[in-house]
Amino acid sequence: MPTISTFYGILIQMFWQDHAPPHFHALYAESEALIDIHTLEILEGQLPRRALALVLEWAMEHRAELLEDWELCSRMQQPKKDSSPDLTPAVSPSMPWRVAEVKVLGDYRLFVRFVDGLTGTVDMSAFIKSEEAGVFSVLADPLLFDQVYTLHGAVTWPGELDIAPDAMYRQIREKGEWRL
Repeated sequence: MPTISTFYGILIQMFWQDHAPPHFHALYAESEALIDIHTLEILEGQLPRRALALVLEWAMEHRAELLEDWELCSRMQQPKKDSSPDLTPAVSPSMPWRVAEVKVLGDYRLFVRFVDGLTGTVDMSAFIKSEEAGVFSVLADPLLFDQVYTLHGAVTWPGELDIAPDAMYRQIREKGEWRL
């Protein structure tokens, strides 16, 4: 995916395989916050006061759609984008769990380096071949899998496929590897 909306230079993102509670990521310039969809409280990070006010106002208006998108993502389905013009603002992700570099290691494995310097591997071999792969099943094609890149600090493939960078970071920090 990951961007589901853009407005006033703010990106709203939601990732597959992300952790509970249901939340979205709001990015503005070098700031980022994870915001709980139900309570609209900041779970992690921060935004400038005016950007946060815009995000919260937008989220109140779109809460039902955000919850629908969360459910779609949890079922490995494509979330819906809002009808806003697709203008991508300039953002510089700075949260420690944003990905700075990704390289293909072979056998559906990736090397990742996060903005804080943490490195590790992501093993997707079993997941991609499983029935739970959902939209990720297309990555069984090695030519497509090898087209991985980073976008706004997330590991991404063509077709708007991505992996939640914060969930990946937590697993790699604890175990040195994330096996999906």
